[in-house]
Amino acid sequence: MEKKIIGYWMTERKKQKINWNDFEVLCENEGFILKSVDLNKSLESQGPFNIFIHKLTDILAYAELEDQNAKTIISRVKNYIRKHPEMIVIDPLENVKLLSDRHESYLMLREGIKLKNIFVPNSVELSSTSVADNLHHLRQNGIRFPFICKPLLAHGSKDAHDMMVVFNEKGMSDCQPPCVAQNFVNHNAILYKLFIVGNNFHVIKRPSLKNFYQKDCELLSTIFFCSHDVSKSHSKSEWSVLSDDDKHLTIEPDLNVLQSIVSDITKIFNLILIGVDVVVENHTGKYAIIDVNAFPGYDGYPNFFPQLVDTVKLLLDKNNSRSYSNSILKKCISDDLDSGFESDEKKKKSMI
Repeated sequence: MEKKIIGYWMTERKKQKINWNDFEVLCENEGFILKSVDLNKSLESQGPFNIFIHKLTDILAYAELEDQNAKTIISRVKNYIRKHPEMIVIDPLENVKLLSDRHESYLMLREGIKLKNIFVPNSVELSSTSVADNLHHLRQNGIRFPFICKPLLAHGSKDAHDMMVVFNEKGMSDCQPPCVAQNFVNHNAILYKLFIVGNNFHVIKRPSLKNFYQKDCELLSTIFFCSHDVSKSHSKSEWSVLSDDDKHLTIEPDLNVLQSIVSDITKIFNLILIGVDVVVENHTGKYAIIDVNAFPGYDGYPNFFPQLVDTVKLLLDKNNSRSYSNSILKKCISDDLDSGFESDEKKKKSMI
């Protein structure tokens, strides 16, 4: 049986972070050929590929910012994909792009999530440097203090994960537009990362920001933090330490609800590799979806590579079934046309 070729591209940093060498060994054992793609060269000369796995989020973001080199690379990749519709792409570039703009992705989530007890916190894009204008936008969109301020772009910038908690009007001048203001949800300093691989998902419990109350809005200045650092598995941030009065508020998540979130988000964005950040709101027990990412880090995900290989096999099987069905359909149409032609000829002869 002919070996299937998996082309891939990601940064060296990403490869090291997810231990890509383990995937190379697994692919060899499973009968796949794994081939690194050079995006600065013609893809035609490097193909063909049955599957293309990529982490092009940053390059896509640079292209949106009119970086000429990034635009050339994305154009090259898109042209190759267009010429080879039979190639499976994990994940489609247009779908990945949906997550580059936080404001737009939150709107899509709010529109698509209709499940009881699951919500997307109110948010608004801030594009002005005027504090008065921004305060007006906050009030119009139901944003209250404290709120989280995040860069508008989720990828393509070293600052994409640099965030802040703004407590009062005085802190409004700390916001750096374009950015997104999102209501802060008290969640007892626990973040649930849902890592999705096709039909599979795994929940990782991580530290997060502690609860903030009205008195904090009067006393605290803006807190600046990197979301990656705060939510690392062994993070010891001072802003993650709960008071003794709050420790009893922790609510354990319902796995069935998390499964429903995974199912809905997979449908909304139509992605194979996706990460979702969820917190459980104190007192109400409602689930808040606070962020979504394409091709996340998968730190702590057991059997990530075996499940990725299983997903690849499933997609190839679906592709083969579709190709077979199409070939049968074409044959049926051809046979029908032939029989119709013969029948017309017979009619003519019978009339002579």
